[in-house]
Amino acid sequence: MGTDNAARIAFVGAGNHSTESLYPNIAHIPEFDLVAVCDVIKERAEYAAHRYGANEWFTDVDKMIDQVHPQGVCIVGPPKMHYELGLHIIRRGIPIFVEKPPALTLAEANELVKAAQENSTWGMVGFMKRFAPANIVAKEFMESSDFGRLSSITLIHGSGPYNDILGMLLFNGIHMIDLARFMAGDVKELFAYGFGEEINTQAVSVAMKFDNGSVGQLNMNSGHNWSDCFEQVYISGSGSGILIDASRATEVMSHSRQFAKGEGLQLFGWSSRYYVSGNMAGWAAGGHYTRGYWGELSQFARAVLGKAKPTPALEDGAKAIGIIEDIVSSIKNNQLK
Repeated sequence: MGTDNAARIAFVGAGNHSTESLYPNIAHIPEFDLVAVCDVIKERAEYAAHRYGANEWFTDVDKMIDQVHPQGVCIVGPPKMHYELGLHIIRRGIPIFVEKPPALTLAEANELVKAAQENSTWGMVGFMKRFAPANIVAKEFMESSDFGRLSSITLIHGSGPYNDILGMLLFNGIHMIDLARFMAGDVKELFAYGFGEEINTQAVSVAMKFDNGSVGQLNMNSGHNWSDCFEQVYISGSGSGILIDASRATEVMSHSRQFAKGEGLQLFGWSSRYYVSGNMAGWAAGGHYTRGYWGELSQFARAVLGKAKPTPALEDGAKAIGIIEDIVSSIKNNQLK
């Protein structure tokens, strides 16, 4: 059984993303007790268990659950695995954390939501940008009187190559779409243009209107390479602006953020730039903390203990996939969605 201070959590999946971006954070989360690792490849499961402190490893999920009795399960692998295994574990009444995308279609994502409701449990989706400190700072300033009312948000992202727009959005752009919802709320309507006339180079330009009346723009392309991606978000209020650079640094542009008197000078505006500290005993150098991976796993562990809200939830994953399907439909049919 778990304790009031740490949740017994099992991990399914020991591939590159898990071992490079997720497992290294667990030792820095007191509420996360990694009790077992499961992977279809025996050697990977055994290595991850020994490397990251789990007492047991398995190649069969049901055997692991029956023997270890975890309070929560993390599922990280291909989307088909997120959906199929997610359904299976939810139906056993166990909370899940799944990487993005939680499924390949809105219908499947909604099936996960419904299954969680029917089995009195819940799930979280790995939208780590919500937990990147630079984005949290920006969100906090947006809620201040200095920012005023949100008027617009512009999101720009360049990734490595994809062969089709749907794949680019599902496997990468979904992060920016969820970030737009995190910052601006639900999308009321959208219109999209697409470009896919060259191999590996896809692009979308999406105009959005949110429920709160603000407007937005998403521009994404796959014309970069994976070692040199690009990301910026600009958010404007009714009296100030915020520029977020790759979820690492936040610049606030507001007259009230004045940090010096500037005597004898004629100045027309001020900005303050906040950099995320890398002084975390060296472990943040790989970006685990600054990109939000630590935050999402910490949130899941605390939610299992009942000490935090399970968010972003499976419903957020479904809404993001719904927006993606609307973008693809708008491009195809040249229609407002």
